[in-house]
Amino acid sequence: MKVSDVYSFLRSVCLACLVSIGQSALAQDAESFPANTADTLVQEMPSVPSPKPLVLIFGRVYSSKILAAMPQYKAMQDNLQAMKAQYEAEARKSESDFQRKFEEFMQGKSEYPKTILEKRQNELLSMLETNAAFRLKVQALLQEAEKSMLADVKAEMNEAISVVAKEREISLVFDLDDGSVPYLLPNLAMDLTTAVIEYLNVDVSDL
Repeated sequence: MKVSDVYSFLRSVCLACLVSIGQSALAQDAESFPANTADTLVQEMPSVPSPKPLVLIFGRVYSSKILAAMPQYKAMQDNLQAMKAQYEAEARKSESDFQRKFEEFMQGKSEYPKTILEKRQNELLSMLETNAAFRLKVQALLQEAEKSMLADVKAEMNEAISVVAKEREISLVFDLDDGSVPYLLPNLAMDLTTAVIEYLNVDVSDL
C-alpha cells in the first residue's frame, strides 16, 4: 500500500470518528434540553410596560383671591400707601407755598412796580408748572413702583401654583381673573413663535 493510500485511509477513519462523536453529543444535548425550554424563556423575559396614556387635567385659579390672602401683597399695599402719603405731603406743601405767594401777590399787586409785578407773575407761573409736573411725576413713580412690586408678588404666587399643579399632576392651569396661564406642563404644547415669525417674513435682526 502506498503512503498516500495509508494517509487517505487514516483521514477517512478520523473523519468518521469525529462525525460519530458529534452526533452522539448532539443526541445527549437534545435529551438534556427540556421540551418546554422555549416557553420557559419566553415567560422569564421581562415584560415591557405599555405606555401610560396621557390624561389632560385642567385646573383653574382666581388670582385675586390668592393675592388677597398673601401677606406679601398686604405689605406691598402698605408700602404703596406710605409712598403715596409721602409724595402727597410734598405736593401739598408746594401747593400751600404757591397759595400763600398767590395771596400775597393779589394783596400787593396794585402797589408793585411793573417790573416787580411781572417778576412775581413769572414766579407764580413757574411754581404752578412745577407743582403740576411734580404731580405727574409722582403718579408715574407710583405706577412703576406698584408694577415692580406686584411682579415680585405674582412671581411667588405663580411658583406656588406650579408646585401645587405638579403635586396634583395638573396639565394646565388657567387664571380666571386675568385670563393668563400661570402653569403649563412642559412639552405639552408646541412653541409656534419661530414658525409664526417665519410666516410673517419678519426680519429677526430687528427683534
